[in-house]
Amino acid sequence: MKNIKITSVDKICEKNGISFFHVESNKFKTVLIDIFLADPLDKKRAVQNALIPHILKRGCSRYPTQQELALRLEELYGASINGGVSKFGEYQIVHLNAGFVSDQYTVNKANLFEEVGDILFEILTEPVIKDGMFNEDYFQQERENLIQRIRSRVNNKMYYSLERCMEEMCSDEPFAVYRDGDEEGAKALTNQELMFRYEQLLSRSPIYVYISGNVSDEQIQKFIDKFDALKRESIISLPPIKVKKEVQEIRHIEEPMDVSQGQLCLGFRTQIEAGDPMYYPLVIYNGIFGGGVHSKLFQNVREKESLAYSTFSTIEKFKGLLVACSGIDISQREKAEKTITDQLRAIENGDISDYELEATKKSLETGLKSMQDSQGAMVSFYFSQNLSGQNDSATNYIDKLNAVTKDDVVGVAKKITQDTVYFLTSLSGEGERREEK
Repeated sequence: MKNIKITSVDKICEKNGISFFHVESNKFKTVLIDIFLADPLDKKRAVQNALIPHILKRGCSRYPTQQELALRLEELYGASINGGVSKFGEYQIVHLNAGFVSDQYTVNKANLFEEVGDILFEILTEPVIKDGMFNEDYFQQERENLIQRIRSRVNNKMYYSLERCMEEMCSDEPFAVYRDGDEEGAKALTNQELMFRYEQLLSRSPIYVYISGNVSDEQIQKFIDKFDALKRESIISLPPIKVKKEVQEIRHIEEPMDVSQGQLCLGFRTQIEAGDPMYYPLVIYNGIFGGGVHSKLFQNVREKESLAYSTFSTIEKFKGLLVACSGIDISQREKAEKTITDQLRAIENGDISDYELEATKKSLETGLKSMQDSQGAMVSFYFSQNLSGQNDSATNYIDKLNAVTKDDVVGVAKKITQDTVYFLTSLSGEGERREEK
């Protein structure tokens, strides 16, 4: 039986503000190349950054149309190229990705890594340009698509409420910027402005390149050498993310919308940074509080009191936020809010059963182990670890979670402070948003 190598990550090198990593494993039949470009969140730049990957993946100098690019990728055993943006704390990440069959599974061991790598690099560095700007049709079409994506964020009321709660918590901080920017900014954006931002992003932003799969050192080095052609200057440093903030008073935000079910979100400041040793007890705390069917929120808010259709809590790792969300009958708001806060007080007072602690650890361990069956999930894990200044493997991460005690969890509970109560409710005719006094 073939020995399966445990997935691990090695930093190959760093030059000109570009860091290269190899996520090595022989358990996958595919290879991924992920390129992440990082930029501090900024309201104006956010919408520009959000548009760039969608225009880039429309084509490159050799394959200037989507049809030509798609046909070539199909010839390369159905390779795929994707792109988008994400938000990690107060950093906006522009992401390009290529996925394809490992060379050892192709006829005559065709060099797919080199061919697909060439295309991905060209998409990044040689987009379809005319008169010094992006193809105007691509620009207009993708800007309209971006506007529609921004508008559609309201379609999932639960996640919309979660994001809006955190944005309100950080209304005077960079974190309040939505990952895709805002509709007004998208409508005002010009092709010329976008080209300038693209050139800045490519020349100044920190870049992280992850190669995942069974690839030789020689192939990797040849791909790395391509980046020497980039003109890199005045490379920015990502500023530290401010996590610790004293809460002066709890804010109550109510947002009316055409809904029949309310979404109640309670936002908390944990005061714990991603690199803090207390982060691991915080993960366990969140699991006990609202991380699964064994959690206090599920057992008390949903099962015992029948107050919520859905209820959970989640951590924003980089910003040190924790939010508890519940989909409730609008008339049950006060009772639901009290029941949720009662669970917080219970943990703070040490009311944690052996079952809650062990079920949380088991659930997290199962999730982390299953994550290792997905190349994309592993790349995301290691990239997140890198951004937070950590170098834990999935195995080390599990060990640190399993070492957490009840006293550790209580210690975390005593640091947490409530910041904001956000309620998405039915239309009241009182405007788009109001802050309760």
